[in-house]
Amino acid sequence: MSRKPESTFIASVHRHLPPELHREKMCNPYSSGTADVWYSGNHSDLWVEYKFIPKIPVRDNTLIVPELSALQLDWLEGRHGEGRNVALIIGCPEGGVLYRNGGWRSPCQAGYFRKALKDRKTLADWIVKATVR
Repeated sequence: MSRKPESTFIASVHRHLPPELHREKMCNPYSSGTADVWYSGNHSDLWVEYKFIPKIPVRDNTLIVPELSALQLDWLEGRHGEGRNVALIIGCPEGGVLYRNGGWRSPCQAGYFRKALKDRKTLADWIVKATVR
């Protein structure tokens, strides 16, 4: 059975994480909206919602809209409002872009997305820095 591109992307980021960093895929059919992965380190927890786009639009002014469901948006907003450590990562074949502090509310232009693009190791390094001292 083949994996979906989003799951493949998440696995490609996880390959760069140290084995001792706890990560747990959230999959609960009775509680929709929960972020995709929970990371737990000795400093902090981190909840990350992942999205994947197969291709960055060619035109710099084309908007990339995070396709969050109403429940996902509500969950991220609620946890962010509680002061929790939450993020959105939009992945693509070239890497991913990290959205923090409510940045998931707004679309971004493809030109900005290309400039903000990080490789998978850099994304994993950020996850480690956010969770481990």
